[in-house]
Amino acid sequence: MSNRTTNRTMFTRAAVLVSALTAGAVFATSTGAQAAEAASGTSVTPVTPVTTTVAGDFTADELEQGRILAEGIAELGISESQFANALEVSLTRTVDAQGLRDRLAALPASPTAQQTAEAAYPGDADAQAALLPVLANEKVRNATLRNLAAESGEKAPVVAFGWWDETKFVVGCSAAVAGVLISFVPAGSGVRVARAVKLFKSYGAKKTATILWRFMKGKHVGSKEREAVKAFIGISAIQKACT
Repeated sequence: MSNRTTNRTMFTRAAVLVSALTAGAVFATSTGAQAAEAASGTSVTPVTPVTTTVAGDFTADELEQGRILAEGIAELGISESQFANALEVSLTRTVDAQGLRDRLAALPASPTAQQTAEAAYPGDADAQAALLPVLANEKVRNATLRNLAAESGEKAPVVAFGWWDETKFVVGCSAAVAGVLISFVPAGSGVRVARAVKLFKSYGAKKTATILWRFMKGKHVGSKEREAVKAFIGISAIQKACT
């Protein structure tokens, strides 16, 4: 074989090797970018769902639930501190059930956020103030009224309450979050809620809110703190509405 032929062969092999290495690097970079986007909650090209654990010991389903949860809280329009204030109320107080049905029946046809807060926590100005941002959204307020009606023991609110309008009651993720913040331990709460309450109290409302905020923004959550995230998204009302 001549030197010219040998050189041409070596050049061709080198070109093929460079092309393969370049393609591998492009693929790895693209895959890494997609993984980063999925972790941050931004839009990515749909991929086949996985059931194994992913970054941060969260499953793909849990990360997706976090994305929907973030959208729900964005719809509420509340800040991390407002979330923490409302969570503090729900962890340390219970809705005043005595006379609740009468207070709900006395509400006007379109109750305001203030009127709804007063019906839930009469005479508690601090609790009312903390819940006003959560109740500012009309859809959320309507869902909250329905939940309060159930807690009052009323079986037929369409008859008992003048504000009842079934067309307004659409349960979404934002309404589910608000329901938890208004009354964390509604009637019939199960083991998951009790476990979540105990865990959140150990962390405190402010730190719990910070942990959840980091999770929803796709930021790192410590190994011990992941338990708080899983407890919150594991609450039945959140799990059903934010999935």
